[in-house]
Amino acid sequence: MASERPLARYARFSTTVVDEAREQVAKVYCDHRLDLLGGARRLGAWQNMARLGSMSVGAMSYGADVEIAPGRLGDFYLLMLPYAGAADIQHGRRQAVATSHCGTLLNPDDPTRMRWSADCDKLMVRIDRQALERQLSGMLGGAPARGISFDLAMPLRGAMARWWRTVGLLAEDLDASPHGRASLAVSLYESLLLVSLLEHQPSNYSDRLSARCAGIAPRHVRNVEAYIEANADKPLTIDDLVAVSGVSSRALFEGFRRFRGVSPLAYVRTVRMRMVRERLLNPQDGDTVTAVATDWGFYQLGRFAAQYRQMFGETPSQTLRRC
Repeated sequence: MASERPLARYARFSTTVVDEAREQVAKVYCDHRLDLLGGARRLGAWQNMARLGSMSVGAMSYGADVEIAPGRLGDFYLLMLPYAGAADIQHGRRQAVATSHCGTLLNPDDPTRMRWSADCDKLMVRIDRQALERQLSGMLGGAPARGISFDLAMPLRGAMARWWRTVGLLAEDLDASPHGRASLAVSLYESLLLVSLLEHQPSNYSDRLSARCAGIAPRHVRNVEAYIEANADKPLTIDDLVAVSGVSSRALFEGFRRFRGVSPLAYVRTVRMRMVRERLLNPQDGDTVTAVATDWGFYQLGRFAAQYRQMFGETPSQTLRRC
């Protein structure tokens, strides 16, 4: 029944018409080809979806055997886990069968073709490409990060099983929260999921992350990172971060020094610098470098410009002119 579907409070559409389903799905993912298979003439398609900043969490089904060909996704990653049925996924040169025991992760730059069974119902997580690259850049100590390419298959064991359980908990929290009034816990899920994905799903950056972190950062470091990401636009003090961490200030500083190579407040500056860059890459009418920098707490503009150039390889004014 519809009431039993994940994220039922965030229903987007329900239709039996192929063109309508294709149009509605394209609005939140990308343009694609959708074909019925096996002589079917109608769908039983539906989709529920909640948007959380740079991440969307949803569930959907087509209710018929279908083939979907989105080509290259371009500006987002798509993670899918069937909780019923199965899907065959061809992604670049790789292939996987998605089931309730093995999810899949689609990269933006590899062409994709999928076949979903009629009974295939999926949890789906859409992650903006820029957001994931920003997160990785922070985990690498501010080094630019581009072209993240993950393994296609996500077997549900160990860390990836926990990752999808977290997605399930997030969906439950969203269903329990009124629209537009998500709890602080919900707002923290986004960063926790990004960090955990980068740490545990094999990718072309896995070796660099392992070398940088010398192991997995302890929970108190990751909790503070998630809090910083969610609250970077607010005044943050070391007392705030210590309170969130649940450990002493000495333990917090040592954790960041050992696993991130910076102090907690330096990490705050790195996150805010990434936010400045995102704003300059997507400027609003009347935006200037000075206005954007001061909005994010950078008042010593000469020092800000030097740090920005060191981090991103160009001046902030060059970024703004490009866009």
